[in-house]
Amino acid sequence: MKVRRLQRLNEKREWVDCAYAYEKPDGQSYFRFNSVTWGHAGDRYNVLLRKTKTKLEDVETIVKPNQTLRWLSIEKIAGAADEIKATLDEACNFPKVRSVTESVAL
Repeated sequence: MKVRRLQRLNEKREWVDCAYAYEKPDGQSYFRFNSVTWGHAGDRYNVLLRKTKTKLEDVETIVKPNQTLRWLSIEKIAGAADEIKATLDEACNFPKVRSVTESVAL
């Protein structure tokens, strides 16, 4: 799987993974992000990536880097897509999805 990590400069002035883009076998790029921090902006980026058929190499033309955001080079990671995304989600510190019914006593 081909991926590009997006990093942000945190309060300690350290670069940390905050989101990533990946390419499906059909060549379409997708932006994976924490919806709590990115809100609807992340959804809009995915719509633009699909409409413009932006390749992973050019994802920074849609999600633009700046002084506090930077794209890393493309990585090719071997393995199952679900496992790769789970590992990247953890590296980006995405919250784990939990069912409300599991945490509320009925």
